[in-house]
Amino acid sequence: MPKSLIPELRGQLQQELQQLREDIFSYLQRDHADEFSHLLLQLEHQALSHWPELLRHWLTPELEQKSRRLELVQAALSQMDMGLYGLCSDCEARIERELLQQDPARQRCARCERQLHENKSRALC
Repeated sequence: MPKSLIPELRGQLQQELQQLREDIFSYLQRDHADEFSHLLLQLEHQALSHWPELLRHWLTPELEQKSRRLELVQAALSQMDMGLYGLCSDCEARIERELLQQDPARQRCARCERQLHENKSRALC
């Protein structure tokens, strides 16, 4: 992974992180303000890094999807900070550049991603 690409991908991830934050707040306030008033208060006073844990107790299908994506984006940003960005979480090989450009929060190389989906498919049978 060329070092010159990391600032661009970091910018994309930070932008997505902000968008996820706004989307989650909007979802909770728009349709579920009464039901989620306590959660909204907690989120307002917690760092984004604590949000997935807080959301885990209140998951609706939409919140679950946003929470999972939030975790992936935060993980990718942390990996950048530690100098581990672009390494597969399973085999530690370099993730293909094209795949990271498609999804900067990607955690697996193409081979490990394929294996994961094959294992999930077998488990469903």
